Amino acid sequence: MYLCKTLPITASKTKRVLSEAYSFIKEWRGQSRGSRPYVRVNFLKGHQRVFIDDFHYHIEKKELPDRVERFRLLPCVKELLKNTRDEPRITRDGNLMLEGTTPTGDQFAVIIRPEKKGGCLQTFYRVKK
Repeated sequence: MYLCKTLPITASKTKRVLSEAYSFIKEWRGQSRGSRPYVRVNFLKGHQRVFIDDFHYHIEKKELPDRVERFRLLPCVKELLKNTRDEPRITRDGNLMLEGTTPTGDQFAVIIRPEKKGGCLQTFYRVKK
């Protein structure tokens, strides 16, 4: 389990959390070259990429409180993907699962769908204790 150093989004109002999250996504996309935004990862063989282009469509289908709770984790998810060297677990669907802990002690999971050139970020969520 990876221990993050980056704090999650700490805004208190729902509108502010969503605004910061969308700004973070836009900035994250701008950091990658090519038509599909990605982040290079260390846990896949050959320092491959995890594409980040469609995870938020899944999260936007959730109820507002759940959506806000998930979007708060975005900075931690990015740090986890970039820095972890942990071997991901394989879920029963064949996806890859990574787990991490925020500096505030909250545990979260990240689901990645394997692809030919790496993977695609599917979703992430806080793990209930």
